[in-house]
Amino acid sequence: MKLFIINNVLSDYTSGMAIIAAENMDQCRDLFLKEVGEWHADEFDNYARFTIIESVGLDEAGVVEYVYGGG
Repeated sequence: MKLFIINNVLSDYTSGMAIIAAENMDQCRDLFLKEVGEWHADEFDNYARFTIIESVGLDEAGVVEYVYGGG
């Protein structure tokens, strides 16, 4: 399982971020959009910056945490 730390998403004046445990980028994207909605697909696909931790001790994929940006 990998841990994806995603910056420059969930923007509302400033950028938010999300942390997602997933096997790969496709699963990460699916989990992200399922949690926050399809209207954030453009941010994920075109503006997101990723830090990926290759091996973490999590057994289950899912959204760990997310926060919207604010003003």
